Amino acid sequence: MSMPARNRLIGAVHAARKASALDDDTYRAMLTRITGKSSSKDLTDGELRRVLDHMNGQKPGQRRFAPPKASNAVAGKARALWISLHALGAISDPSEHALNAWVKRQYKVDHLAFVQGAKGFAVVEGLKQWCARLGVDWAAYDDPRLCIIERQLSLFQEKFNAVPSHPARHGTGWFPITFDAILQSGFNSKQLDQVIVELGEKLRGEHV
Repeated sequence: MSMPARNRLIGAVHAARKASALDDDTYRAMLTRITGKSSSKDLTDGELRRVLDHMNGQKPGQRRFAPPKASNAVAGKARALWISLHALGAISDPSEHALNAWVKRQYKVDHLAFVQGAKGFAVVEGLKQWCARLGVDWAAYDDPRLCIIERQLSLFQEKFNAVPSHPARHGTGWFPITFDAILQSGFNSKQLDQVIVELGEKLRGEHV
């Protein structure tokens, strides 16, 4: 395993220890009981995973530790596409846990943190193709957010035979959300991300 990946595992063990509020003696006794070693830096990668598995399987009522989010470039792209699929109504669970489960099922990799190289390209392309099957035209605009929003608005029209609307500022009524209005808005990336989230809620019928 690469050093960054190993460091993430060690960091996950220490974060789990903190989340579980283990004092030093209890923590080292646990390591010794599981691996025969008393320090995480001396553990093999497999032993680190065994410790994490043990800490994730604590008794009911104790705090469970969720592995930290992957922070590599592939993970960022995959996460954005997964959230987009939720915003398009294709999946019900936009969580990192659900994304990791999909990656494991499709590509036999346990966690996004370990997705690299050609497999990383395959994960991102697989998610992009899933969006394309839902009607997203990635070639339509330079900003992929606009490609998602355009398809969301089309899907909303197909589902509700209407144009979604948004409350105007200061309670002065409602205004329609049209694609032309989005293009003319000058919204930055963060604002476009918020539009995608809001349109996703509307598509799911949460706030029509």
